Amino acid sequence: MPPESTARCRRTTVTLPEYGSILSRQGARIVTGSHGTFWVQVENHTLGRMPTFCLDSPDPGEVRRVIKQGRAGVASYLMKTSAEHPPNAWLYICEDPGYSLEKLAPSMRRNVRRALKELRVAPLTAEDVIQHGLPAFSDTRRRVGLADGTEDAFRKRFSVRAQCRAHVFVGAWKDNLLAAFLSITEVDDWAEIEGCFSRDALLEFRPNDILMYTVLSQYLVHEGRRLVSYGASSIQPGTSAEGLHAFKTKVGFSAQPVHRAFELHPLLRPFTNRLTFWTVNRLLALRPMNRSLRKTAGLLATLTDKQ
Repeated sequence: MPPESTARCRRTTVTLPEYGSILSRQGARIVTGSHGTFWVQVENHTLGRMPTFCLDSPDPGEVRRVIKQGRAGVASYLMKTSAEHPPNAWLYICEDPGYSLEKLAPSMRRNVRRALKELRVAPLTAEDVIQHGLPAFSDTRRRVGLADGTEDAFRKRFSVRAQCRAHVFVGAWKDNLLAAFLSITEVDDWAEIEGCFSRDALLEFRPNDILMYTVLSQYLVHEGRRLVSYGASSIQPGTSAEGLHAFKTKVGFSAQPVHRAFELHPLLRPFTNRLTFWTVNRLLALRPMNRSLRKTAGLLATLTDKQ
């Protein structure tokens, strides 16, 4: 069972349409999609489909409409695999209403039991995150090879999430230090872990393991939510993909093979070629921690079959 301090009353549920409206009021570009979905700005010129775990094929012409209405350069979404759409990514989902520590690997059980002795897990306010979360955020971004773990990027990211009641946070404390925290989106009968951030100096106490165990127990067992998602594997080169995959499956997520599809604005399609791919990789060699270059390289690798 999770620590008693983590138990909390389930708040009024935010529906998916309400979530889209909140994001729109915050300035994000939103375009209505098919099958009860919407498309949202996830990068400056990229729209992604919500919920992330929706695998239904978009209606004919939907993606082109989304790119036009959303003034986007790229639209990205997940699909079921097929002969025409081979697997090129993993989708991480946990749907087990009987999730428990006993079902997990021995190493995970040991880590959780140690963490229960060393750490205190509790919900966080947005103010808690802003005041105490920067070290965990910076250390994590550096560990995954990114240069955006700055105070400015941190405050920009979490000040926006703090304004939406669908975004919640859970932390693991070692005395008065925030060892790690999760940023989570709660909508309808599901939840999605948007980010997991932890301090290098406190990793020995296994804060990530106890946080994952706690929130999966809370959502699936105590709240009876349909599923918890941990998103999809990254297209960025240079990430510790194998390590992240091992961690997510260790804590209880199933890895489902999916096809990650991209559609470009017509004006960008001529630049999807091997010369552009080579040029971006040359630039990436000079700036290996640049997130925009890494995402562009991953996109071109997918579209030019260079993975």
